[in-house]
Amino acid sequence: MPGTLLRISGLVGILLFMTIFALLPYVLQLLLIIHIIKNRKPFLWLWLLVFLPYIGGLAYIIVELLPELPHNISVGDSLAQALHPEGSISQLEEQVKHQDTVTNRTLLADAYCSSGRYDEALALYDSCLSGPYSDDRELQFKKINATAAAGRKEEAKAAMARFKEQGELASAEQVLLDLKLNDDYDKMKDIFFRTSNFEVGYLCALHFHEEGKDEEAQAILAEMSDCMNRYRYLRKTDSRQWYAKTRHLLG
Repeated sequence: MPGTLLRISGLVGILLFMTIFALLPYVLQLLLIIHIIKNRKPFLWLWLLVFLPYIGGLAYIIVELLPELPHNISVGDSLAQALHPEGSISQLEEQVKHQDTVTNRTLLADAYCSSGRYDEALALYDSCLSGPYSDDRELQFKKINATAAAGRKEEAKAAMARFKEQGELASAEQVLLDLKLNDDYDKMKDIFFRTSNFEVGYLCALHFHEEGKDEEAQAILAEMSDCMNRYRYLRKTDSRQWYAKTRHLLG
């Protein structure tokens, strides 16, 4: 009797395994179909999955899913710097100690900014903005950017106004910071739709979401999704991260 029960339980286990194994391709096919619809992929993939499920599924995974996996943009020193930013800062501090130049101090100030040490960065930028570098617009802008990042918006806004009086804004980064300081998110939205700059799109979506303008925020997310589907190279750039943040923000 016990032996019979063991044989029956063994058969049940085998049948269960075979059932799961037989259903697995259909489950995977369903998951891929959901992924296609949710991410607004071309409907050609649906036809391939329905009529050529195995070949279509494999092609979809290779062409659409694999490029979306995280990419190691850099290795070695870049990875070490990301994991241990203080190590890189220590090296730059030693460099400044032994060779105190404006270039080395600027590099150290930039590293402080990246680590959120804005007060130390601002002190270094101030020390650089003297003598022949007192009117250096790149250094002036770095200081304004660090001031804004430190949460001193009004101070940064006033500095940006003086900066614009002394000359034209020479880069997209300068234009965007000026618009952000002046809360001109409508112009930023126009820039996003013209240039597909996903960082700008995320900042606009965040602002509109906080203001309760969810339709405008969703329109930005929809445009991001369309861009990601049309231009696959974006999946290998920072755009992928800003797209993920925007999707997470808007649910």
